[in-house]
Amino acid sequence: MLNLEERITRVWHQEVRPLVADAYRCHSTGTPRAAIVATWTAVCADIIHKLYQLAEDGDGTATEVVKKIEAARSKADAEAVRTMQQVESKLLQNALDLELIGFIEHRQLERLQQDRHLCAHPSLRPLGDVFAPSSEYARAHLVAALDALLVHPPTQGRKAFDRYKAHVSDPSFVGHADYLVQMFAQRVKSSAWKQILGTAAKHAMLELEVPEDIGITASVAADRHALCLVAFAQHDRDAVREAVTKAMSTFNGLPIEQQLKAIVRLSAFDVFVDALDETVCQQIGICVERRPARPTDASGYQEASVAPAVLALAGVDAVRARIPALGSTFAQLSPARQAAIIERHPSAYFTDFLAPILAAAGGWRTAERLTEMAVIPCARLVQPEQLDGILTAWAENAQCREASEMTEFAVTFWTHATQLQSHPAWTAFVKRVRELASDAQWYQYEELAAAIAYKDDTNAL
Repeated sequence: MLNLEERITRVWHQEVRPLVADAYRCHSTGTPRAAIVATWTAVCADIIHKLYQLAEDGDGTATEVVKKIEAARSKADAEAVRTMQQVESKLLQNALDLELIGFIEHRQLERLQQDRHLCAHPSLRPLGDVFAPSSEYARAHLVAALDALLVHPPTQGRKAFDRYKAHVSDPSFVGHADYLVQMFAQRVKSSAWKQILGTAAKHAMLELEVPEDIGITASVAADRHALCLVAFAQHDRDAVREAVTKAMSTFNGLPIEQQLKAIVRLSAFDVFVDALDETVCQQIGICVERRPARPTDASGYQEASVAPAVLALAGVDAVRARIPALGSTFAQLSPARQAAIIERHPSAYFTDFLAPILAAAGGWRTAERLTEMAVIPCARLVQPEQLDGILTAWAENAQCREASEMTEFAVTFWTHATQLQSHPAWTAFVKRVRELASDAQWYQYEELAAAIAYKDDTNAL
């Protein structure tokens, strides 16, 4: 037997909940006519609250109804009563048009509306033939109203899907996860929800063409759908995984260049990375390794002709695990190109490369640029076992050690690497710099030395 008391606690709007409780009390005390009237009152109040919600979301049809309600509420006279009667007579049709209910639910609630009239207006029946519904009949109406409408938020179907597409193409697109979930996941019917997920997955993974008149490119649309897809995974991860899996069959047949664009776009989304086909990963890995090398630079390094955005994927552990060639190709790059890629996508994986990058710096300008691009962005990610190598490379490289700009970077690095400020490697660093730097250069390190001494419990500088 259905637990009506529990269902009443799940009624969507808090102001409607007491009205439903009234209907339940009428049913429990053996007054079925009153229960039916109270149930219809709750239905009307619920639809009106949901119309207000949709009007706030910008729905034009809901806005027109709300305007009529507001006009009636502003003046308590006979005309206002007639206006509200007209509004009430069309509430079910409004709810159907706005997809708050479906065709079957509309028929159920329409029967409730007709029975309410019979209960509230005995004159509708021949004299002496009073409508006398049973308690079970009144209960059935209450259960139908709860299941069809009252326990659900103002969800929509096709209109919600159209609103989602309009939002993605809107110049003022909002990509905040909570907003996307509230607007396009919590307030849509299951059929529309699946359609929204399918559209988001296809655009994000396949970069489908978009109409020219919407004002954004296919690439921008794909980026926005990707943001939505990641946000939706917070709400229903299994449904998103299903949508990604369905789109993956088409993704597997795309040219490698398109596949790489999608992987770059969704590299931080574990649902997508986990769904990648092993054969596709192997094919991409072979492509990355076999790209014709560019001519060697002055330091003798050969540069792979792979887009920096793709090589930056080496810093994503999950992607590198699926496509190991990204890591090996990155390791073969020149320090300058490694630094450029690290700047694009700082990652804990790249911190092992910081010491060799600093050690390879030629002139002080190069040292300055490599530090700014690679070392500073990764400061918060450096581990204790890596710090000594980085500081040693800094101290032993005269270009890093003595350029005035570089001393400023040293202070910045120490400031950002808050997790390592008390590490003894810093004390050893300033001592080594004091040994190697000229007196003219050492004074620039005094600020850093003082800060380290303040953090160092031994104060041994």
